Amino acid sequence: MNERARNDNILAGEYVLGTLRGAARRRFEALMERDPALSAEVRQWQDILTALDAGDAPVDPPARVWRTIQSRLPPQQGLIRDFRHHVPGHRRWQLVSFALAASLVAALLWPRFLVPNGADTAPLPVAVLASTQEGSAGQVVASFDARTGQLVLTPLNFTALQAGHSLQLWLIAKDQKPAPLGLIGAQASTVIVLKQSRLSPDVTLAISLEPTGGSPTGQPTGAVLYAGKVGKI
Repeated sequence: MNERARNDNILAGEYVLGTLRGAARRRFEALMERDPALSAEVRQWQDILTALDAGDAPVDPPARVWRTIQSRLPPQQGLIRDFRHHVPGHRRWQLVSFALAASLVAALLWPRFLVPNGADTAPLPVAVLASTQEGSAGQVVASFDARTGQLVLTPLNFTALQAGHSLQLWLIAKDQKPAPLGLIGAQASTVIVLKQSRLSPDVTLAISLEPTGGSPTGQPTGAVLYAGKVGKI
């Protein structure tokens, strides 16, 4: 990815998050009208963040959450009190969810601002693997570092994995059988070395529940828990 393409991707992410404001936002919107590729970058970020938000059901956070926050603020600060009184419970929780999503995206994008001479040293989000289980908010963000050939899988809202089971990642290309990519962790990011040519837009990444150590057959034997399409790299 060249320097211009990297900057366009960063701006597209900021635009979708709403952190690109004022004259900069208006200039970006004018550029989008003339540049289909830039519009495509925006749509990709919208797809990524929509998938992150899709699993968040409105929930009124427990009172202890606000008591804990208030206990850690100076006594004279009333922002949290006002926030609680004027924003409905389910909206507060949605705003918290958005903040978490924004923090995740910022963590993925921030290293790019520190990269000299246009080199790529941070993974680029390429897919969100959403849960296939009803009522589950679990998701996996897949990012790819083209410089090192590393696919990074970051789990979100995972429940504890039952003893005797492993999570296994599969790459499913069009008209082909699932190809195993390795086991992934349920509580921390997993890095898998992969050729960029294998991550084309018609590819699906999926995670299945397998016996400890992975599938004994070379194909998924358990339930597919997470799946998502790869976007443009």
